[in-house]
Amino acid sequence: MAVFLLTGLAVAQQLPTPEELVPRIQAYAQQYRLKVPSFEVDESAVSQAFENGKLKREVKLEMTLRQIRDDKDPEELNDSYTVRLVDGKPPRKYLNLPPFNRKAKLPYFVRSVFSNVIGFAGKGLGECTSYRVSLGPTASTVTLDVANKPGPVPDECKGDPQGYQKTLVVERDSGRVLHVIRSMSPESAARMRDVVFADVEFAPQKLGDEIFWLPIRFTSHNGPNDRRMTATYSNFHRYTSTVKIIASDPLPEVEP
Repeated sequence: MAVFLLTGLAVAQQLPTPEELVPRIQAYAQQYRLKVPSFEVDESAVSQAFENGKLKREVKLEMTLRQIRDDKDPEELNDSYTVRLVDGKPPRKYLNLPPFNRKAKLPYFVRSVFSNVIGFAGKGLGECTSYRVSLGPTASTVTLDVANKPGPVPDECKGDPQGYQKTLVVERDSGRVLHVIRSMSPESAARMRDVVFADVEFAPQKLGDEIFWLPIRFTSHNGPNDRRMTATYSNFHRYTSTVKIIASDPLPEVEP
């Protein structure tokens, strides 16, 4: 027993501080945004609506998602969808690309998962944010909990999302992100055109000659938790064709 206690204490003493860990995550996030090439992936999504806790509507989608580098913004990946199947059947013509025609509007759909999921676009620790580092699920990982600082909200922090909580599992040495769970208040999500809750799992994927850790599973829901979406991603490969991205309006989807 004493041996195990001493081992656990030694590991805990080696935890990086937030001042050490956050810059590693920020550097990794910047490289993620800059280096991930245009790619294509199969997305299987389930969009659901609930009423009084009971499932009222469900739509299953099989899609090809292309993430295309934006020539005007080297850190952006633009979405381009091709819907192959809706509830196991070929879609009608008006259901070929999100945002969907209002007649075919899904209960809940989230896009821009790959470009916005990690965050940490700034530098250093945020003045409005608290950080806590704890042991991760493996010896090589740590868990970072991020939240609004407790107490009254200073004027300089009022533009930040409130009720914000983010938990990341990261490699302690590299800052590589392996899992993200993030939530914020419904009011902040509505103001920022964001989602209330997102849970993203990452895994290594080979694109060309390089390996990138990319989302393989994504779940999200709205404030009342009566609109939900689950998506899984597979069959990753580089995409080299030129695609013209056409903006659509309105955009009923929200970003994580």
